[in-house]
This record gives sequence, C-alpha cells and structure tokens, in this order.
Amino acid sequence: MTVLVAAVILLGGLVLLNLLLTGAVIRRLRKPSGESRPDWGHPQNPSLPVGSEVPAFSALTAANTKVTADDFAGERTLIGFFSTDCRHCLPKAPVFAATARDAEADGVRALAVIVAGQEDPTDLFTALTDDVNVVVENESGAMVGAFAITAFPWFFLIGPDATVTASGHEPERLLAAPSHA
Repeated sequence: MTVLVAAVILLGGLVLLNLLLTGAVIRRLRKPSGESRPDWGHPQNPSLPVGSEVPAFSALTAANTKVTADDFAGERTLIGFFSTDCRHCLPKAPVFAATARDAEADGVRALAVIVAGQEDPTDLFTALTDDVNVVVENESGAMVGAFAITAFPWFFLIGPDATVTASGHEPERLLAAPSHA
C-alpha cells in the first residue's frame, strides 16, 4: 500500500511539473519579441518593394505581343499576378479586370500574368482576356522572376519612370492610394 501511495504522489508531482513547464512555454510563445514573426497567410514583402525599378525581362502575351521592362516607361501600368493553383485568384480576376477598365480612362494600361500550375488556366484566362493583355508563364517565368513574386494574387502599379509606385493584394486600392504598399 505504501508503494502505491508513493507512486501516486510521484506521478502527481510529475503531472504538476509538466503543467508548470507547459504554461511557461505558452507564456513565452505569446510574449511579443523584438523581431517580427512571419505572417504565412499574408507575406509582408511577397514581391519587389515600392520604389524599386522594374528589372529587365522579356515575355510574350497570349496575342504573341512581346512585353519588356522598357514598355513600362512613359505610362502608368497596372499589373496583376495570378496562379492557377491559388484559390483566391479566380475571384480577384474580375475585380482586376474591372479596375483595369476603369483605369484605362485615366491612361493606365493593364497587364495580367497567369502562372500556370497544376490547374487549368482557362477560367482565369477567360476572366481576364476581354479587358487586359495576358501573359501565361510557369513559376520560373521571366515576369515572375523579375517581380520576385512569392504570393498570389499580387498587384503592382508601375509609374511612368518604370518604378513600382504601389503594390498589394487589392488592385482597386492601388489607384486610389498610390503610396499604399
């Protein structure tokens, strides 16, 4: 009987120690540290930062028109990056197309880039082609590399000096607040 009581006391002590250590770990994880933790759902810098010059690249649109970084000089351009494997991209495609239509009146050109993954790009292509030129490329394509894309959908407003003036995940906000990043 004394062995059983000793075992229960020892087991109770171990459980109490486990609770204390678990509480300390949870408190440590909740305590904000000086360094920022990444937000995996919404990366802070999934692309070229605002103020960066667009690096050299060359790509072909679906209409076999060549697009280069030099094409961005002199006019503002709205660019949208979409992925066929992104569940948020298809709902954003009509928003981007509508924003492009509205911006065209202000002299803003639009270009969409569809990154073809495992899924079929037809739905995205159909949602975009009536209003914007579309480039279809793979994950290692020239435009994806030039703009350092790591998240989809992602949008840019390129200024007449071929630098990024705004970027974000909401295309309609880029034109309203060009300094928004």
